[in-house]
Amino acid sequence: MTTVAAAPTAAARRAQLRSDVRLAARVVPTHYPLETFIAVNPLSGMLGMPFEQAIRRAGDLYGARGTLPESTFRTLHHQGRITDADLDHALVRRHPNLVDEPPVLLGGRHVGATELLRADLLNGVEYPNPLRRYRTRAEQCAPRVAAHVDTQVAKWCSAFFGAATWPMPGRDNGFYHAWRTLAPKDRTLPRAARTALASAAERADDAVLSALDALEIDDDNRITYLQAHLTKLPGWAAHVQWCGDRAAGIDLVDYLAMRLLYETALLPDEHPGPVAPAERPAPPTARDRLAHLLDLWNITPGDESELTAAARILALLPVTTREMIWQNAFEGAYRDRLLTDLAANPPAVIEPAHTHLVTCIDTRSEGLRRHLETLQGYDTYGFAGFFAVAIRYTGLLGGASADLCPVLISPAHEINENADQPESAAVCRHIRGNQQLAGAESAFHAAKDAMVAPYALAEAAGWIAGPLAAAKTFMPAAAGRLRRRLHDLVTPPARTHVDVTDMPLHEQILFAEVMLTAIGLTRGFGRLIVLCGHGSTTENNPYQASLDCGACGGQAGGPNARTAARVLNRAEVREGLRERGIDIPEHTVAVAALHDTTTDVVTILDTHLVPTDHHLDVARLTADLRRAGAALAAERTATLPGATGRRGAARGVARRSVDWAQVYPEWGLAGNAAMVIAPRPVTRGIDLQRRAFLHSYDAAVDPEGAALETILTAPLVVAHWINSQYYFSTVAPDVFGAGSKTIHNVVGGSGVIAGHTGDLKLGLPAQSVAVGDQLVHEPQRLLAVIEAPLELIDTVIARNPILQQLFGNGWVSVAARAQPGEPWQRWTRSGWRLWLDDNCPANDLTEVTLG
Repeated sequence: MTTVAAAPTAAARRAQLRSDVRLAARVVPTHYPLETFIAVNPLSGMLGMPFEQAIRRAGDLYGARGTLPESTFRTLHHQGRITDADLDHALVRRHPNLVDEPPVLLGGRHVGATELLRADLLNGVEYPNPLRRYRTRAEQCAPRVAAHVDTQVAKWCSAFFGAATWPMPGRDNGFYHAWRTLAPKDRTLPRAARTALASAAERADDAVLSALDALEIDDDNRITYLQAHLTKLPGWAAHVQWCGDRAAGIDLVDYLAMRLLYETALLPDEHPGPVAPAERPAPPTARDRLAHLLDLWNITPGDESELTAAARILALLPVTTREMIWQNAFEGAYRDRLLTDLAANPPAVIEPAHTHLVTCIDTRSEGLRRHLETLQGYDTYGFAGFFAVAIRYTGLLGGASADLCPVLISPAHEINENADQPESAAVCRHIRGNQQLAGAESAFHAAKDAMVAPYALAEAAGWIAGPLAAAKTFMPAAAGRLRRRLHDLVTPPARTHVDVTDMPLHEQILFAEVMLTAIGLTRGFGRLIVLCGHGSTTENNPYQASLDCGACGGQAGGPNARTAARVLNRAEVREGLRERGIDIPEHTVAVAALHDTTTDVVTILDTHLVPTDHHLDVARLTADLRRAGAALAAERTATLPGATGRRGAARGVARRSVDWAQVYPEWGLAGNAAMVIAPRPVTRGIDLQRRAFLHSYDAAVDPEGAALETILTAPLVVAHWINSQYYFSTVAPDVFGAGSKTIHNVVGGSGVIAGHTGDLKLGLPAQSVAVGDQLVHEPQRLLAVIEAPLELIDTVIARNPILQQLFGNGWVSVAARAQPGEPWQRWTRSGWRLWLDDNCPANDLTEVTLG
C-alpha cells in the first residue's frame, strides 16, 4: 500500500518561507540610518568563503567588481606603485612550484615561468566585467518590466521611509498593509496590473507564496530566486533587513511581497521556460593568450613542444584569476614596505612623561599622536574610542538618548549629563536658549515641508534666509563665525558633568583596569592622563556620521571621554585599582578632550573640574595640542582638493568645516590598510601617513591573552568593517558606493538616493575615496600587525570562529612577532611562516626580459 505524504499546512509553508528568506538574505549587507551611519562589510554574509570566491559570488549576484580593473592595475605598475618584484612575489605565493619550473624556449629565447606569467599580466587581453548571472524572470524575458518593478519599489520605499511631514497613508498599520491598499489605485499602472494587485493576499507571506507559484519557481530554486530579487535593489533590501529586527513596520517578507506581486502583475501570462543563470563569456584559452604575447613580441612561433610548454605555464594562471594576482601584488607592495620599516625602527627610548594621551585607534589620530610626540614629555596610546564604557547617553537638554558604543555590544549603563548648579541663571539661559533654537529650527523645517506654508515662509523669512544663504555660499568662514557668536550669545555655556553614580563601583574599577592594562599604562604615571575622543564638524553633509567615531556608534566620542575621565578620577576607583596592582598617584589627573578631525582642533572638556594645581599643566597641554593640530592640518591640506597650501592651513580646514557646498571637507579614513597592535615604541617616529589603526598592546601584562582576545574580536573586527566599506566603495562604486554627493537626495533619515529616484545607496560617496578619476583611497584588505607570542595568538584564534574566518579566508592578513628584533611571520592555516620566506627577487627565473 502506497502512502501519500500529506500536503504541508499553510502555517508550515509560511514558516518554511520565512526560513528561506533568512537564508537568502545572508548575501544582503546591513544598512544603518544616516544618523548612526556605521561602516559595514557589504559581503559580511560571505565571510565563510575565501575572499576570492566571495567576490566571484558577489559578481554573480550583483554584477559587481571585486577588485580594481586590470587597466587600473597596469597604470599603477606604469607609475611604479606596483613593481615587477611585487608581481613575482604574488605569483610565487600562489604557485610555489614556479621556482622549480625550467625556462621555456620561445623563438630561440629562454623565458622563465614567472616572467611569462608576468608578461601575461602586463599585456594580456582583459576579461570582461562581471555579469549578474542570477536574474529574476522579468530580467530574463522582459527587461522593461524588470525596470518598471524597480521604479515602483523605489517609489514606495521612499514614501514609507521618507519625510514624516507627508506620511504615507496607512503607514501606522505597517508597510505591506499600506502598500496593498494604495497600489491598486496607482493610475501609472495598466488596468490589468491594478486589478491583479487588488486581489493580493492579506498576508505578505501568503502573497509571496502565491507569486512564486504563479512564476513557476519550485522549492529547490526558491532561495536563489529570492536572492535575485533582494540583490536587484540591494540598498533598499539592506535597509529593510535592518528595520526588520526593530519593529519598524516592515521586513523582508513585506518587501519581497511587493516586488513579486509587481512582477506577476506586469509580466505576460506565458513564461518562456525555467529561470536559468546567465552564461559567462568564455575566457581565452592558454594557446590564444600565448599567440597574443608572441604577436606582441614579434616572435615567430617555434615547434609544437615549445608552444605546449609555454601554454602549460599560462594555464596555471587562468584569466579569471589575474585580477587577484594584481590585488595581492598591490597589497604586498605596501605591506612589505610597512613591515620593513617597522623592523628597522630602533626601539624608542621614551623619557618619563608628564602627559599620557589616549586617543581612538582611528587612522586620523595617528597624525595627531605623531606630531604631539615631537614635543617633549608626551607619550601616546591607542584604544577604541568609546574607552571601554559602553553607555546610553542623555545630554543636559534631555530628549532621545544615544547609544555610544560599538554595534557589536549593547550599552551597559545609562549616563546623564547634569548641571553643576541646576538652578543657576547660566544653566537656565543655556537650556532655554537651546530649546528656543531647536524649536525655531523645527518650525522652519516643518514650514518648508508643509503643503502651502513654503509660500508664506518665503515672504516672511526670505529677506533673512536669502542673505544668509549668500553669506554661507560666498563667505562660509565669516558666516560660520557669526553663527557661532550668535549661538554663544543665545546659549551661554553652562558648567556640567556626567553622572556615573549609577554605574556599580566594581564595574567602574573593571573598566579602568581593562583599559589601562590593554594599553600597557600601569605604572610611571605623569601629571595628566588625557582621554581624547573624536568627532567631526561639517555642514550640509548627510554622511556626517561616517566621519564620527565608529566605536561610539557613528557619533562623537566626547561623552565617552568625559565618562572615562570621571571614573578614573574617583578615589574609590583608584583604591580598587591599587588592590589590583595599578597605583595611580594623587598627582595624576584624568581629563577629557575631543579631537575635531575636520579642523584638527582639540578641545579640553570639563576644564572647571580640573584641580587648581593642574591648571598650568592643562594650559601647556592646550598650547601643545594647538601646535600639533596645526601641523597635522598643514599635512592634510596638501592632499585636499582646492587647498591653497600649507600656509594658512588651519584657516583652510576650518573654512571647509562650515562650507555647505564643500564636498571634500576631509578624507575620513581613506587610505586605511593596516592595524598595528603593539606597544607604541614599535611605531613611534615612523610617519604611517594616516593609513594605520594603532591599538596599544603590551603582551607582558596580558599573559592569559584576555586583552588580546578583546582587541582581535572587537576593535579589529570594526577596523575590518571600515576597511571593507572603503574597499568596496572604491572597486564597485555603482553597487556598494554612493555615487556623487552633488546629486544626492536624502530619504528621511534612512539614506540617500542619486537623483529623484532609484536604489538607496549602500556605501561611501565618490568624494570620500577619489577626486574625479584619481583614487585617494587605495583599496587593500586589512593587514593586522601584532607583537605578541605566536602561540598566544594561535590560542585566541582557535577559540574564535570569526577570527578563523577573517584570517583563514583571506579577508584580513596577519603579520606577527613575539618581540622586537625577531622577523615578522605570516599566519596561515598550516602554521606560521616567515613573511619574506615565500617571496622571490624580480627576474631571478629568467634569462631574457620580454615586454
